Amino acid sequence: AQRAYPRLASLGTGVLVMGTGDAAVQWLCSGSLDARRCAVSSSYSGVTSPGIYQWWRALDVRWPTAAMRHVCSKVLVNQAVLGPANCAMFLCWSHCATGLWSAGGLDAVEVQTRLPTLAFEAAERIRSDVPDLALKAMGVWMPVHLVTFRFVPPHLRILYTSCVSVLWGGYLSYVAHSRR
Repeated sequence: AQRAYPRLASLGTGVLVMGTGDAAVQWLCSGSLDARRCAVSSSYSGVTSPGIYQWWRALDVRWPTAAMRHVCSKVLVNQAVLGPANCAMFLCWSHCATGLWSAGGLDAVEVQTRLPTLAFEAAERIRSDVPDLALKAMGVWMPVHLVTFRFVPPHLRILYTSCVSVLWGGYLSYVAHSRR
C-alpha cells in the first residue's frame, strides 16, 4: 500500500500514529481516554501526512541524491519550513477543533459565534508556545531526518518517521491540551 497508494497510506498512518501517541499520553497522565481529543489529534495528522509526503518529494526533486550535502540541505530546509509551521498548525487545529466540539458540535451559528474567539486564543498559544516547540522539534527531528533522507526510500518515509511520531505526537497533544 505504501508504494501503490502513498498519499492514502500516509493519511492512514498519520491517523493511527497520532491517535496512538495521544491515547498513550492521556492514559499515562490521567489514566483515562478522551475520545474527542484523540479524534482531534488524529484528524490533524491524517489531513497533513499526505502533504508532508508531497513536501518530501519536492525536497527530493531539489536535492535528488543521498549524498550528505543533499541530505543536510533537505534536513535544514525541512526543519526551517515544516518544523515551526507544523507546530503552529497543530496548536491552531487542536485549539479550534476542541473548542468547537466542546461547544456542542459544528452548528453553523455556533461556529460563526465562537470561531473568532477561538482563532484569537489559538494565535496567542502559537505566539507563546511555538518558539519553544520548534526548538524541541529540531532536537528530535533533525537527527531522525538525517536517517530519513539518507537511508529510507520515499514510499516508506511516513511509515519510518511514524515510529518517532508516536512519541512526538503524544508530546504535541500534551502541550496543546495542557492549559485547558
